[in-house]
Amino acid sequence: MLKDAGIGIETYDAISIEHLNPEIPAAFSHYIFTSKNGVRAYLKNRKEYHPLPDELLCYCVGEKTKALLVEKGLKVVKMANNASELANFIINKSEKGPFLVFTGNRNRPELGNILRQNGISFREIKGYETHLNPHAFKREFSCILFYSPSGIKSFLTANKPGNSIAVCIGETTAKEARKHFKKVWIADKATTDAVLDKLIEIYPTLAIT
Repeated sequence: MLKDAGIGIETYDAISIEHLNPEIPAAFSHYIFTSKNGVRAYLKNRKEYHPLPDELLCYCVGEKTKALLVEKGLKVVKMANNASELANFIINKSEKGPFLVFTGNRNRPELGNILRQNGISFREIKGYETHLNPHAFKREFSCILFYSPSGIKSFLTANKPGNSIAVCIGETTAKEARKHFKKVWIADKATTDAVLDKLIEIYPTLAIT
């Protein structure tokens, strides 16, 4: 996509994921996944005495998370673009859980805060850890693509924002980017391809300036 648009790009892994082995309680039939890594933690650690896939009701953030759940035969009640949107859907739904939330060590607090403030019963289980993988660059980029707040923190550990423009996968990532970057764009959808589409859309403006 970028080659056809005449855009040069450099990539690196800003974070690494370590999957854990949590003990998943069997008493829940409503699961919340905020990322594919949470789904993988569940799949890796589920036991035969847990609810069968067709007995689970899943709520998730992101199209890729939903796609993985569906691929594994799990029923998705709601897919939202970010955690706040998902939490607001749940508090307005007649079914109030309790919910089991699969999280990482760097998850944003919005979902838990909203559920807690509205009296929704839930339990969080840490299924993975996100580790920063800083890398120093000797140049400044016109534009930097970010897919998570952790990616931003990793990049800024070894680099300065300078005059770079940030293109983010969603509002949660953009919220972190606005703390450091003067100009922030958000993809129209929370997908990797949509981030690239947004870069291609704004690139002519970048080239002119």
